[in-house]
Amino acid sequence: MKEQLAGLRVNDYVRAEGVDTRGHKVVRTGHLLAEPKEVSALRNGKRAKGWRLSVGLAGTHTDERSTWVTLFPESGSVEHAEEPKADEWQNTALRAVPGIRAATDKVRFHFGGKGGTRSKEPSEPVILAKVRTTADHRYEIHDVDTGDVLLDATLQTQIWWLPARSVAPEPEDDQDVPAPESAPVVTLPLRGDDLGQPVHHVVTGALVGYLSPDKFIPIEQVEQR
Repeated sequence: MKEQLAGLRVNDYVRAEGVDTRGHKVVRTGHLLAEPKEVSALRNGKRAKGWRLSVGLAGTHTDERSTWVTLFPESGSVEHAEEPKADEWQNTALRAVPGIRAATDKVRFHFGGKGGTRSKEPSEPVILAKVRTTADHRYEIHDVDTGDVLLDATLQTQIWWLPARSVAPEPEDDQDVPAPESAPVVTLPLRGDDLGQPVHHVVTGALVGYLSPDKFIPIEQVEQR
């Protein structure tokens, strides 16, 4: 266990398997938010020495118990994991979406429908979605733009998802931002054509451009007919 922990650094993307604060088995995948801490925790109804890790969405405070996972010698593990790529679809349980337990109301992702072994590809249209918890401890995936509920789910529900594209913060109103001197203008196609997948701001939900397999077109470069 010490050898595994010695190979970790804060901000590494990891998969940790151990127990939560109630002593129940749990697997957490995400960024290592702090250095592992040696603790005395509940194991099989008794206190035992182990190591507590905080694993979750980058920027989440380590006081959030939903990021905690405690590892004991010979009964827990932690290893580096592959962080989801910004352009690579995932077909996983909802629990695999980074931050879904630690900061649900801040999580944004592109939703491609219900997944599972029988689902071979995401459905259309792809929607920028966010998640909220319900009174019965379930999760509602809903459209950022309309608020429509897309899927009522549990952490075990298999879905297609894609990390939301990061967008730079909008400038303050009193800041002057010079326009690009030679930005090309792309004419918006007539109905039936396609510029690509609409991309929305991860916070405001505003349309910021279009994403195709080979390029990203900012909305500023799109001229509507």
